[in-house]
Amino acid sequence: MGGRFMGMTLLVGLAVLASFRFPGEAAGDTAVKAKPAEVVKKLNGAKIISIQDVDKINAIDQEGMSGVWGNSPVKEYDRDYPKRLKESLGIELVIVRSGELLEEMGKVEEPAIEKLADKWIREATEIKKVTRNDVVRSARMYWGFKALLKKYAAAAITYESATLTLSEQKVNAWTPLSILELSKEHVPCCCQSHVDCLVTQLVGCYLTDGRTGFVGDVLNDWAFKPAGERPQNAIVIGHCGAPINPHGNDRIPYLIRDHIHSDKKWGKPTDVAEATTVTWPVDEPATVVKFDVYRKQVSVFPAKVLDGNKLFVDFPNCICRNKMLLQIEHPERCYLLPSNPKEGAFRSWWGSWGCHQVVFYGNLRDAIKKLAELKGFQVVEAKQ
Repeated sequence: MGGRFMGMTLLVGLAVLASFRFPGEAAGDTAVKAKPAEVVKKLNGAKIISIQDVDKINAIDQEGMSGVWGNSPVKEYDRDYPKRLKESLGIELVIVRSGELLEEMGKVEEPAIEKLADKWIREATEIKKVTRNDVVRSARMYWGFKALLKKYAAAAITYESATLTLSEQKVNAWTPLSILELSKEHVPCCCQSHVDCLVTQLVGCYLTDGRTGFVGDVLNDWAFKPAGERPQNAIVIGHCGAPINPHGNDRIPYLIRDHIHSDKKWGKPTDVAEATTVTWPVDEPATVVKFDVYRKQVSVFPAKVLDGNKLFVDFPNCICRNKMLLQIEHPERCYLLPSNPKEGAFRSWWGSWGCHQVVFYGNLRDAIKKLAELKGFQVVEAKQ
């Protein structure tokens, strides 16, 4: 890749940034920057984009992979969701088809694509099992996302990668590096068209003035071999893309590497699906949040970020490329617990909450509860 000396210099700088905290940040009580009432006003009229070629909403969380790969029919949930989102939070859902994304990607000038790809490579601590061409494809997708965000004056975006990239291969790119870059701009982004998660990200981003949150599957901690005693009341959240600014305006180290789906037949023979792996700050408060728009509920669980790399064997290379280990503060009645050694790696409950959650650094519990009260959402939380 070249430029390794510059890369090592940058790594030192990133490590310093990773250790930097804004005044009072580690305590968690400074995470909330805006009043819930102000956020409610900001959400009213906001637009979010979901790039998908089917009319299913939250398909994976509602029905599992059969929702996107099994020709599942459009249901009442799918038809009513956009109206309920607008009525409950004032947010407008814009559905964009893959053809429109491809059109915007085709308009991007090559120098802009090359420049961004080189910047990602230069800033990364390591490039592992992918090539520059793989990164260039992601840069083209990022600029396509940017064009759509501008076109629709939207505040957040999600992309149905499970079908458009993986199974149907209509788009030759993946989302992780777009998620990373957009987080720098305080623009929520996630893959797989998880609209409930995107809504949750937008709420958290507005409350914290820039923390876009980490969207991921709830993984069964029994899928990971402990390095010593297995941590108790812990969950693992994992996905192949992650934000790079857990505290809003900071930067944490990341590497560019192969995606969890890089072993599947996809694209050209030389193409490798790419992902990122970020280095999370540990021993800090966090909040696991999920808005269930259709049922007008929100769950909120305060937690602490643990060091998964120390507590589990080969943690970075198991399953998803980004994983956050969280110890739930009050595990009683937290529906994310307990885990079970007989379950699969992915927690596979469908319907209602689904298998994905959003994690924000800092304690957002009281702010989320206040916002829920203002908008008439039922709060589901662990026993205090």
